[in-house]
Amino acid sequence: MSLVRTTLDINPRVLAAARARVNEGQNKSLGEAVSDLALAGLAPAMPSPDPSTGDLVLLPSVPGHVITDEMVAEAMVDE
Repeated sequence: MSLVRTTLDINPRVLAAARARVNEGQNKSLGEAVSDLALAGLAPAMPSPDPSTGDLVLLPSVPGHVITDEMVAEAMVDE
């Protein structure tokens, strides 16, 4: 991993969260903790189960991509 030194204005809540990670004994620098938080924010979030849907996770739709009953039936046979 290459490191870049720069000056940033960091939100106090983010700074506090980074300091908490450093203080948890993770043996990291403050910069590494801020980078970890930033990278976690870039990771795609997993959808949460929605109780109103019977605890099914609804995936985001893709415009123009239609899933048919036949496609579902074929996928179930493959399992």
